[in-house]
Amino acid sequence: MDEADEPILIGGTMDEEGEPILIGGTMDEEDETILFYSVNDTFVCWNIDDCPIPVDTDLGSIVNNFEHALHQMGFEGRMSINVDCKKLNSNEEALFKAGRIFYLPYGETMCRNFVTRPTLDMTFYMLSVLRETAPILANLAVVVKPNIDPGGELHRVLHCLKSRGHNVLLVELPPDEKCLFSVDSLLKNSRFLGGGKPRAKKELTPEEMREMQRPYDSEEEEEEDGSYDVSDLSNQKMLDFSERIKHVKGPRTVVFWDAIDCPFPLCFSPEQIFQKIKSVLMKKGTNDNITIWAYVDERSWRDKCLGNKTWDSRIYFLPAGDRRVRMLNDMYLQCRDAPLHHCPGLLILVSNHFSGDPFYMDLFQDMEHQNYHPFLIIPREHSNISESPDEWPQSLFNRPRKSSQGPLPKKPKLDAA
Repeated sequence: MDEADEPILIGGTMDEEGEPILIGGTMDEEDETILFYSVNDTFVCWNIDDCPIPVDTDLGSIVNNFEHALHQMGFEGRMSINVDCKKLNSNEEALFKAGRIFYLPYGETMCRNFVTRPTLDMTFYMLSVLRETAPILANLAVVVKPNIDPGGELHRVLHCLKSRGHNVLLVELPPDEKCLFSVDSLLKNSRFLGGGKPRAKKELTPEEMREMQRPYDSEEEEEEDGSYDVSDLSNQKMLDFSERIKHVKGPRTVVFWDAIDCPFPLCFSPEQIFQKIKSVLMKKGTNDNITIWAYVDERSWRDKCLGNKTWDSRIYFLPAGDRRVRMLNDMYLQCRDAPLHHCPGLLILVSNHFSGDPFYMDLFQDMEHQNYHPFLIIPREHSNISESPDEWPQSLFNRPRKSSQGPLPKKPKLDAA
């Protein structure tokens, strides 16, 4: 079979053996065409600070043109356009409402608890809104500038969502011409993440229709005997959330550690760091199924810990970047990949970047809805504590601390979902 005749993936769904459902398609070196069909909802996300709406453009026509273009590309489900920006004036707000375009922070019920409307990175809203559609895999279309930064959080999160089965469509604004958001312009400038221009497959067999509506992300835990098995969790692979974390049964403790706010002693190896933190936690009564994600300064930790994993313990070093944004996104990915149904879980966040911000704290406390007991340790409140490497990190866990639920419980318990 020639490359041009290779079958093309439809809708990101799988058959009973876990293999992708394929249909015929055509491929060119420069402009691949993918026959596509999906009945799932499509969420269009648009940062209008980065990609402004053309002046004097009728917003109602933009919505209609998006709907028509998406249908021609095979997206047959319901569509909503969601915009994000640092500040929205009253005139823009009225126009958006009239044009059936939604301002993203209003999509968060927690925003209604605060006088000011906080601005989060748009990537968090993507993760949040798509989580609400589970177990159905909604589609995502994102208005972006061409050649988005491969090292940016938007690029990373889009690939995270693609690896978890979502269809991700990029609507790229042309660099040298004015995009009027006509149907033709949207068709011309839209492509799947990874390449390929979707075009609607006109007819599906009954079997294809059934498979298109079967959720892929619907794995559930089995906790019949209350036991858990960590044998399937590979310690040798760097788990960086770029793909779905393999399912592990039973109670667990996950730690997200800002190692810039709270540095690790440089004298310790990754193995020693993990064992010392694990020892302190187990003395507090936590289970021994512990995973740690540490966010580090690339300049000082690149050679030592970033990249390929060379140790056995479940501690993973990730580049910090915008720490509050990335850590919050990764916590939501963790809760999505490893949901808890009938067993307790503890989520420990070591960071200065959440305290004092009621909105971020509300989002952090939202982890409890995923059956993870959230607990915050604020390193700056312990900056005057001196301890030898042999004692580290006991003082961080032993002294009085703030948390969404009070002190670290010796035996964390949660009601069954």
